Amino acid sequence: MCQRERKFYLKYQISDILAMSNNDRKLLLEADSTAILQEMLLHIGNADESVRDHQHLRLFYEFLHYELLSSDDKQYLISQLTQDSYIFFKIGEKNTDSIFQRSLSVLWLTYLIRSDAEQSFLSNEQYNEILNLATRYLSKEKDTRGYIDGKGWAYGIANGADLILALIKHPNFTINYAPAILQSIRDCFWKETVYVDDEEERLVEIMEALISREIDEKLLIEWVEQVFDSLEYSKQSIGYQPLFLKARTQTLHFMKTFYFTLKFRQVMPELQGAVSHFIGKWMKIS
Repeated sequence: MCQRERKFYLKYQISDILAMSNNDRKLLLEADSTAILQEMLLHIGNADESVRDHQHLRLFYEFLHYELLSSDDKQYLISQLTQDSYIFFKIGEKNTDSIFQRSLSVLWLTYLIRSDAEQSFLSNEQYNEILNLATRYLSKEKDTRGYIDGKGWAYGIANGADLILALIKHPNFTINYAPAILQSIRDCFWKETVYVDDEEERLVEIMEALISREIDEKLLIEWVEQVFDSLEYSKQSIGYQPLFLKARTQTLHFMKTFYFTLKFRQVMPELQGAVSHFIGKWMKIS
């Protein structure tokens, strides 16, 4: 069977499953869930948006939404998605299709974490492992593209932020994870880019969630100071190079969004003052 015929065959099979009733899908999963999930995982990072998002991602979401996956099915998916061949597949590459394998693995993990928050199929050790993987992923991902013409959403940074947000909202979260999370956000300012698809809003949602978890205001003030200390150090060491200029612009975009979030929520007045002070200081290059 040639590649073109194989692709059509797979799409037809997934279309068949999507057209089934929930009861028929459940019976199908009970009969051979591993084979079906293996097939879906095989195409999780397909560069064809119609295969990746409109079929396999949609089917995965519906399996979860209608609670058709067993705990064993979810455990199987977790065991696969947390492997380097998924979440860290060719990590460090930029502008290649490998981003879809990484980003969609992160997105599927996000859905599974949200499911676990209600149904508890993960152990504490698994939760901790996924949180560690999530912060590492957000720090290490270098492909910052959002929408890619002809291929759809890559959205590695946004999906990474959403996974961390889901982990913070999970019952197992404790505030001692905050420093690693804050470091991963800080790393997002230094990826030689300025985000154009509202990624900074997803990152600010993480900050909101940490505040809801009663993170110490002084810790956040120290973090803001460190973020701008890094800018100052970069300016002094490399000058007005593209890396510094993009980091400055991205940091300011984030901090402005963060400031108005704090102001509208009427929380942490000292932190508001610190953020406002640094925005004013760095608005103009001097």
